[in-house]
Amino acid sequence: MTKKTLIGLVIALLFWLPSIGQSKVEQIVFDKANQLYLNGDYSAAREEFQKVINSGFESAELYYNLGNTFYKLGQIPSAILYFERALILNPKDVDIQFNLDLANRLVVDKINPVNEFFIRKWVRNIAGILKADTWGLISLISFALILGISIVIYISKDFKFRRLLIPGGAFFAFILVISLFLGSVQNRLIDHHDSAIVFSSSLTAKSSPDASGTDLFVIHEGLKVKITDKVGSWIRIRLADGNEAWIPENSVERI
Repeated sequence: MTKKTLIGLVIALLFWLPSIGQSKVEQIVFDKANQLYLNGDYSAAREEFQKVINSGFESAELYYNLGNTFYKLGQIPSAILYFERALILNPKDVDIQFNLDLANRLVVDKINPVNEFFIRKWVRNIAGILKADTWGLISLISFALILGISIVIYISKDFKFRRLLIPGGAFFAFILVISLFLGSVQNRLIDHHDSAIVFSSSLTAKSSPDASGTDLFVIHEGLKVKITDKVGSWIRIRLADGNEAWIPENSVERI
């Protein structure tokens, strides 16, 4: 090993060690928060879970546990917010969905949702089977196999053998397109923060982005809304039943 290579390895290790230490610290704080929760010290557990989040770490388990902590503290809007964030990262987790349903039962507003187009719901459910990174890995593997098959077809002089490889290449091309599409859907679900939870105890929605606008309806804390537009400090929201109105942006927390 040359001196230059050794120096490079040392420098790489110096950059790598802080990340290892940081992950260990996060795990220690996370374990401490879980123990505080089990001991019934929910306020202290909330603070420790928040420390982990503030460090830049996120996971479905972390958000789920913090949601449970807020639920125990009676802070329902915050509980719903973190259950929703957990569900984005792990949409198939029945425990997260169950606890979210429990918290939603405590929300004053009962909105009858508009029936969603079944194909859109079907695509979203399929995309949620795997994480966006996993769909990306499938795409990468499919592309590598297509490339390999293409090279073999190009260099092979056996016409029958080449014909046998064509269906395989077409199959992996199909998998590539599907995985790219489903990965993009899953990635949008995670990255597009166009849904929010209302944190104001009672809020009058307006017909325009102004306090002088006409009163349309009243909503309460814990309600999930979809953000469709923004003007200054006001956002236009859409309820699950399709009704739209304007409310102050600081009255909600984006999921």
